Amino acid sequence: MPYSSPRKAKIVCTLGPSSSSAERIAELIRAGMDVARLNFSHGTHDFHRGLVASIREAAMAAGKTVAIMQDLQGPKIRLGKIPAPGVILEKGQKVCLHPEGAAPKSLQPGENPLPIMAEIAAAVAADVRPGARILFDDGKVATRAMSVEGPEIHVVVEVGGKLTSNKGMNLPGTPLSIPCLTDKDREDLKFGVEQKVDAIALSFVRSAADIEELKDILRDLTAEPPMVVAKIEREEAVAQMDSIIEVTDGVLVARGDMAVEVGAERVPPIQKQLIKSCNELGVPVITATQMLESMISCPTPTRAEASDVANAVFDGTDCVMLSGETASGEYPVEAVQTMARIIEETERNRAFSTPREILPMPGSIVESIEFSASRIANHVGAVAIACLTHSGTAAKTLAKFRPERPIVAIMDNERQLRRLAFVWGVQGVIIPKIVATDDLFAMVETTLLENRLAENDDYVVVTAGVPTLRRGTTNMVKVHKLGAQSERSPRKPS
Repeated sequence: MPYSSPRKAKIVCTLGPSSSSAERIAELIRAGMDVARLNFSHGTHDFHRGLVASIREAAMAAGKTVAIMQDLQGPKIRLGKIPAPGVILEKGQKVCLHPEGAAPKSLQPGENPLPIMAEIAAAVAADVRPGARILFDDGKVATRAMSVEGPEIHVVVEVGGKLTSNKGMNLPGTPLSIPCLTDKDREDLKFGVEQKVDAIALSFVRSAADIEELKDILRDLTAEPPMVVAKIEREEAVAQMDSIIEVTDGVLVARGDMAVEVGAERVPPIQKQLIKSCNELGVPVITATQMLESMISCPTPTRAEASDVANAVFDGTDCVMLSGETASGEYPVEAVQTMARIIEETERNRAFSTPREILPMPGSIVESIEFSASRIANHVGAVAIACLTHSGTAAKTLAKFRPERPIVAIMDNERQLRRLAFVWGVQGVIIPKIVATDDLFAMVETTLLENRLAENDDYVVVTAGVPTLRRGTTNMVKVHKLGAQSERSPRKPS
């Protein structure tokens, strides 16, 4: 019997030191994890290989569909090594940013040398212009470029503070020419494809071209490429969000770097716009970063964090994500349980969400069918909407219209089913094979009854492609009463 949850919004959990054991992963799944995020900024391939095996074993034991998302590191724009205990920069101080491992050649009298990673120094210097802001450690230390003598950059400190080795750099307002995919990312991609991960999250996306490039690489690597999830965190991506959403398979609202790039005050409206745009096109969207941050070290969240999760759900996000809370926190399982409770309570109070009406695209048969199914199910009091689908497109399309009733995807492809773990409101059942048959509704009945997703005399709404059941042929919607088949015929469905 498949795992069944009253929740419609899904939970993404980042795995790490606090959640790497097989036992802990099984606990997270029982607590509500729908997608496991593997952060390739940390850990070896052997470490991640072990996580993949543990996730799949635990998911099978729990009877639950759990997807795996590989999050690529992307270009690391960071400081180099700084001797302990670090360096304190004061407002007005002048600093020379230079490639790590080389003595600064243009150091001026009174300037402090500060190393940045050698592999990015020349590229960053080529993009920076005088007057550009350069921030460190999530914006805690702020500087402004005075002059550039590539590969060295001369800056003045505007907000001082302490810096230690490998702290991150952000250059808000400066378009960077550094490619999204590094050599490390390409090797990690090959590994992810070998492990058959379900999605690839691309960091520091700038435009739709970055997504298309990754998709081209994946098509060369495998005949069944995973989903591509665009992480929206740079200002260029925010400016081009519509074109990115059109070509990507999913969006991750990466609020941490985004806040540093565009300013924290702009993050809430950008988050709402991204969710709205994704909802309108039926693209799964993940809201991430610091959702229950205090639960890294505390067993309960703050009231503001609970409201943050609830508001993302009210806005229409498909998934909410935990990062440090489950990767390195002291209460990983409790964080997932807490997030699940917040989602369930929020969804019980849908009247407070922003009303929205998404209509089917003109000329689209599948959208018209699934839109109608969502409305019919509500009107007749159906207990579920069953979609017979090969690729999952029908179920994903139905979710776009946010029906009140549960969506049950009946599929014969487990890998495609795992992709629906990112999609609002969808749960799935695997059957041996979807074939054209006169006993179509008997097969639906048997599937729902055996998996305890409905009972005799319940009404369900069924969508499928008849008479052929070929891919992409959804053209039928029917209100079906369970038990009606057996009333007409004594023969039991097989």
